[in-house]
Amino acid sequence: MNDRSEIASPVAVVIGGGTMGAGVAAAFLDKGWTVRIVESNPEIRAGLADRIQALIGSTAHGLSVVPAIADLDWTGVRIVSESAYEDLEVKRRVFAELAASAPPDVPLTTNSSTFPMREIAAGLPRTSSMLGMHFLMPANAVPLVEVLDTGTADATVVDNVIDILRSIGKLPVRLRKEVPGFLVNRMQAALMREALALIDQEVASAEDVDRAVRFGFGFRYAACGPILQKEHSGWDISHKLYQKVFPTLCNDAIPAQVLQQMIAASNLGMKTGTGFVRWNQADMARERERFNRAMRQASDLVRGDGPDVSLDWLE
Repeated sequence: MNDRSEIASPVAVVIGGGTMGAGVAAAFLDKGWTVRIVESNPEIRAGLADRIQALIGSTAHGLSVVPAIADLDWTGVRIVSESAYEDLEVKRRVFAELAASAPPDVPLTTNSSTFPMREIAAGLPRTSSMLGMHFLMPANAVPLVEVLDTGTADATVVDNVIDILRSIGKLPVRLRKEVPGFLVNRMQAALMREALALIDQEVASAEDVDRAVRFGFGFRYAACGPILQKEHSGWDISHKLYQKVFPTLCNDAIPAQVLQQMIAASNLGMKTGTGFVRWNQADMARERERFNRAMRQASDLVRGDGPDVSLDWLE
């Protein structure tokens, strides 16, 4: 049973208590929302409060966890975020159940980075309230959220989701059309293809490729994106450079050889103990702590340096 203080605060429902679901829950809890998580795995349920507390740095007040959608209390719920296993049929079953049980005015969103809502919602009722709301990992720290309206949701529902995201301190971007990988993952994939190609070609080590991004152009991206950065430096200079560089960039349609070799050897990074780095438990713990600390500092930096200058962007 919910007490008055819980009912008085807005409520978000999160489906799935894995890495992304916990991060999304933390993003809402940190801004005073009540969060109800649906997680069927009892081991994951048992550890959720501690994991989320570590993310937000304080006790996870307003958090409750239930094993099934049927166990949810819908009182005060303003939005649903689904972060279930990345399988289309799993997500379709989840949304079929949500469509049958959630109040009609509650937006039903998916955090999927693979499947557009058009595919998940096909043939389901109340698609007008379904859309994509893609957080980036770690969801509690990264400001940006992609809002994917691919023709299923009413405009007022999309506007409502954008307003909710802004109310928890997020910066939503609205995708105008559907493309594989959406906006962020598509650009990341282009960078990763070139990064792995440079390692394949033995131009530089994996460690130095990482350093080139983090301490080179990636460093500038905390201040402005690639388009605005070239507005600073001048498109004429870039145009001359790109005429030489573009023809030499990797355009392979399959993953790099080094990645295929790693997959074949089950060298998947931290989850198997080896990737480009040889990991032990102590190193993983230290790196995760460093990463989370750096992400919090980066979030504070981009949020705390004052509002962006109001510019007349051309459509």
